[in-house]
Amino acid sequence: MNPKRVIIIGGGPGGYVAAIRAAQLGAKVTLIEKDKIGGTCLNRGCIPTKALLSDARMLCSLRRSTVFQSLINERFNPLESMMERKEKVVQELVKGVEMLLESHRVTVKQAQADLLGPNQVALLHSDGKKEIIEADAIILAPGSKSKTLSNITPDGGKIITSDEALEIKKIPREMVIVGGGYIGVEFATIFNALGSKVTIVEILDNILPGLENELVRNLRRFLERDGIKILTKSKVKDLRPMEEGLRLTVNTPQGVQEVTAQKLLLAVGRSPNLDLDFPKAGVEISSAGIRVNRRMETTTPPIYAIGDAIGGTILAHVAMEEGVVAAENVMGIDHEMEGHLIPLCIFTYPEIASIGLTEKEARGKRAIKIGRFPFRSNPTALISGETDGLIKVIVGREDDQILGVHIIGHDANTLISIASNLMEQNVKTREFSRLIQAHPTTPEALKEAFLDVDGLAIHLPKPLRK
Repeated sequence: MNPKRVIIIGGGPGGYVAAIRAAQLGAKVTLIEKDKIGGTCLNRGCIPTKALLSDARMLCSLRRSTVFQSLINERFNPLESMMERKEKVVQELVKGVEMLLESHRVTVKQAQADLLGPNQVALLHSDGKKEIIEADAIILAPGSKSKTLSNITPDGGKIITSDEALEIKKIPREMVIVGGGYIGVEFATIFNALGSKVTIVEILDNILPGLENELVRNLRRFLERDGIKILTKSKVKDLRPMEEGLRLTVNTPQGVQEVTAQKLLLAVGRSPNLDLDFPKAGVEISSAGIRVNRRMETTTPPIYAIGDAIGGTILAHVAMEEGVVAAENVMGIDHEMEGHLIPLCIFTYPEIASIGLTEKEARGKRAIKIGRFPFRSNPTALISGETDGLIKVIVGREDDQILGVHIIGHDANTLISIASNLMEQNVKTREFSRLIQAHPTTPEALKEAFLDVDGLAIHLPKPLRK
């Protein structure tokens, strides 16, 4: 029996994971990528951004350190070294993915792809050569692109997107970031650490809309303490070029403000890449993206779609899981996407991580209890010199079920994985509170937050309780 032929369009996290999983299950896989393997995440998104954020965090730690603060002076400029290290990290990970694909005998074609029908794909290679290939199933993973605004058009010079920000050669004296979502606040963290005077302009009531409000309030306080100016409920009305930058007119609740900047970074989110000829294959799209069910099937079997292009939660780890779901369904294993417990990590300084219901959402559904524990009471946070922030847990009053965990502070992106596992396995707070955590570690703080739900935290004095 001939192996099932599977074509995957897009070599980002969703696409390459789908390719590997399908190959593991015996498929003959062809992966088509028009640019670089790894897609936005590895080349222009998660990985290079986090590499820069890692160095920015170290820079901030050195400046705050009572031991090493004297090593940093105003002339210190690590930008070139940071960019070099970022490139090395990206190249190593891309090569790693290429090696994995090769080891699973996935055929990789660098070409522009388009749909000819439910089982046919047209390829246009960089040398102009055209090719038509056929498959028993197709998985679409074309990814997403940076959104723009009608009155702000990126030019790659004074007005840039995250793509250009990752390749910047000179630290701007002043930077305006339009958009206070996770992309905006992460780049604000990077450039503030490098010495830029950063202003965030956000049209909504606060930065990071939809996140647990207590975390947002704390992060805003920390960012403003570190010198980042945040204008919420604000909109760029006009911008005029100057010799060395831009002059912006911003409508704010306090009135019109004039803001100058050498660079304007547009960070208003991402939108699905929907450039394929979907009608030819009978694939329906909506305002959000490609329409799929929980098996990742489009309206035209045997075509599946995953990742940013289907809209919803635009996160690499979600795309990866969708890739597994799609590949397994293609190969006859019944698998539905479970999307109710998705951890979110934002790599600001301090970090933010969140999973489950916010306090507002939970109160709208049932009676709840809340536990909190500040990082200043955790030995590991104190040892690391990173005592900002807290852990907040939301629990059902009647059944002790963990409904939400929200963290701002040291090790947040690691701790949220523990919370995710607890919630997935439906572990009750009292059960977790009985587990022994190694000392000194940050998981001790998570345990204390769960103990605090019932007022039983060991390392909180009574005056600090709710």
